[in-house]
Amino acid sequence: MRVIVPEAAWAERRQRVLEFPETWEVKVYPMRGYEEKPVSKDQIIYALRNPMGSKSLKELAKGKEEVAIVFDDITRPTRVREIAEAVVRELTAAGMKEDDIRFIAALGAHRAMTREEFVKKLGADIVERHPVYNHDPFFSCEYLGETSYGTPVEVNGEYASCDLKIGIGCIVPHPMLGFGGGAKILLPGVASINAIKHNHGVIGGYKHGSKPHPSTGWGKWENNVMKKDAEEFAKIAGLDFKIDVLVNGFNDSVGIYAGDFMGEHKQGIAKARDHYSSDVPADHEVIILNTSAKANEASVALSNWYPFLKPGSIVVLIANPPDGQITHYVFGKFGKKISGVLYTPPRRLDKIKKLIIYSEHLERDPHLPIARSEDVCLIKNWEEVIEEISSTSSHIKVAVIPNAEIQCPRTVLKPAP
Repeated sequence: MRVIVPEAAWAERRQRVLEFPETWEVKVYPMRGYEEKPVSKDQIIYALRNPMGSKSLKELAKGKEEVAIVFDDITRPTRVREIAEAVVRELTAAGMKEDDIRFIAALGAHRAMTREEFVKKLGADIVERHPVYNHDPFFSCEYLGETSYGTPVEVNGEYASCDLKIGIGCIVPHPMLGFGGGAKILLPGVASINAIKHNHGVIGGYKHGSKPHPSTGWGKWENNVMKKDAEEFAKIAGLDFKIDVLVNGFNDSVGIYAGDFMGEHKQGIAKARDHYSSDVPADHEVIILNTSAKANEASVALSNWYPFLKPGSIVVLIANPPDGQITHYVFGKFGKKISGVLYTPPRRLDKIKKLIIYSEHLERDPHLPIARSEDVCLIKNWEEVIEEISSTSSHIKVAVIPNAEIQCPRTVLKPAP
């Protein structure tokens, strides 16, 4: 039996074929929006000219001198190019010069992007015609105040110097803020390391020895303290216009929301709750957790689906980004005993009989850990994965989750009462 799953978002190929023995029972559990059609160029233009709770982009740009366009980084699946090209056309039509338009990668606490990655996200034309910068969370941030939660509003100085500020990102379920998108493009996107530490560690409780705040977690959005803090941060930092998309199973943009960052985010999440939802496998011995949209943050697939695993399951986590797991200056590792400021060691996975990580780009000790090294079986070849599973049983029931890091069980994404 053959099953097609999405490849890592920025890999050269779009899909991967998984071959299973004919004697196995294999069932695929896609998210609701898995095959939704991509948005058209006309839909992008319409969203920019008919935004939610805001003047059109062209109207906002009139009389402005400098614009910063903040876009999400290589850890996110957003195909920014078509949106960015449409944004630039609207800005120049309003009288802005090309030299006045710069792009800033919202890295948060991630590593810097390369030119090759800028081209993947933005297209060669934009990289050649406009300045494109990496965010530096350690230096060159400007202090603008403080949120009511005590987070210093320290934001990228280049961003702060502009009189028109635009963000481009995507809305997908998130393990801390409930959903990505909205104000998250600024906090953590272009915030200082101190602001990120406070939002994630002090407010959210995501640090070693602490428990996460009960308002946070997958699908928890309305009363999420981290999200509320990020929104205050974005208001103080003056985010003028935000564009967010939903993505289908193969990372195409399939819904676009634009305008006031809080209004467009709320409307996008109303759709996202159904779009990213899926059934939970009822009976399985093996579960395949494929990662694509955020394959370089593959650990989130485990945190997402672990509560729903059948005890004693064999788990195959497919994490195949060519650049490996992302360098993360807050949650990552920098040596056997050296780590980021909020690093939490991976916990023991008692419900899992065997954890297999399948990747053609294996890392002995990933910069952003997936699980304890003693709990992991690393395999580079799919045929070897099948052999490893076959040694446990001859008749095997397999569940395949195609987008395990962004699709969630229906109950998780159900709105709070």
